[in-house]
Amino acid sequence: MAGSHKIYYAGIPIGSVATLAKTLDITENRLVNLAARGQKNYLVFDKIVKGKNRELAEPYLELKVIQKRILSRIFCHLKYPAYLHGGIKASDSRDFYTNANSHRNAEVAIMMDIKGFFPAITPELVEKTFLLLFKFPPKVSNLLAKLTTLNGQLPQGAPTSSVISNLVMFEDEYKIASSFEAQGYIYTRLIDDITVSSKKLISNERVTKVVTRVAAMLSSYNFHLHPKKTHVRSRSNPAELMSVTGLWLNRGTPKLEKKKRLAISAEVVNVRRKAQQFGRFSDNYHNEYNSVSGKVALLQRLKHSRALRLRSLLNGIEPIYDDRGVAKISNLVEKFCRRARDTGTIGYIKKYYNLQHNVAVVKRTHATVAKKLQNALNKKRPGKTLRSIYA
Repeated sequence: MAGSHKIYYAGIPIGSVATLAKTLDITENRLVNLAARGQKNYLVFDKIVKGKNRELAEPYLELKVIQKRILSRIFCHLKYPAYLHGGIKASDSRDFYTNANSHRNAEVAIMMDIKGFFPAITPELVEKTFLLLFKFPPKVSNLLAKLTTLNGQLPQGAPTSSVISNLVMFEDEYKIASSFEAQGYIYTRLIDDITVSSKKLISNERVTKVVTRVAAMLSSYNFHLHPKKTHVRSRSNPAELMSVTGLWLNRGTPKLEKKKRLAISAEVVNVRRKAQQFGRFSDNYHNEYNSVSGKVALLQRLKHSRALRLRSLLNGIEPIYDDRGVAKISNLVEKFCRRARDTGTIGYIKKYYNLQHNVAVVKRTHATVAKKLQNALNKKRPGKTLRSIYA
């Protein structure tokens, strides 16, 4: 049983730095130099995330391309067990919804949080993962660890970080998932959120044993549970919602809690009011509309009854351009088509598709103009896609 819970690397081991460089389409010398640049490869900044100030590190373009190729050319060969959900974008894509859905119809759920997870993932642990899980030799493993870590930790904001966070406990996590399954429990992890649930009521003693065992496993990797973020919730107690990675399960299947649904409804009403009072032309309106549209899409995914009505309201107030805005987009497209040459760069591709999106908005009110602009853009269509560059 335990074997089915293991992570497997099904690719061919990369036996040398030269082979790694060839795999990533970069010269060996440039790859080694890039790995040695450290913080010079990143834009480091603070951002408020869920009410907390977090230090994020966004890799500059050259390293970002290499990290995305690590995803598409090396990590693509990973086979994940069912209990992992974060950062998995394969044919069986998994996220916060699939994580919560694993615990549908649970009677009891124990929610735990790994404190400071990414900062606690060291280059040494990442290197060990490449050595033992991927079976890469020391020089290759060391270089990959340098390419995916920053200042002694896993950077929040790098494309590879979520996947690496799935892998670092590969030696022991499958054992605990298998053991819990044998006891009738379900174990899942979404990055730093661990949930263990049971379809039957369990005693306080059993809850303590579950938490103690998870804590012991984490401690062996020098990770620790957040003392204030361990919660036990029961479906039969509506006073305390059984919330798993942001979705509540008191009625069985994952739903968004009532106050969040009401907040989204209020945002839709507010956007409609702004559309009626000030029009649908400004950049601020476009941004607000797109934001709330994404939230309504989540309600639709979760099959909330109000989602269709809210989507219908949004469909009637889609962002548009006034005559000045249409003239501006027409001018931008004309300049792009007159001056731009397809260099196959990421910048060219992004600019092209951004203009194509703008033309789609123009089409809502000026179909003839939009057709002319799209015809002009078609002659400048990039020979590459972002996916082909990263693949």
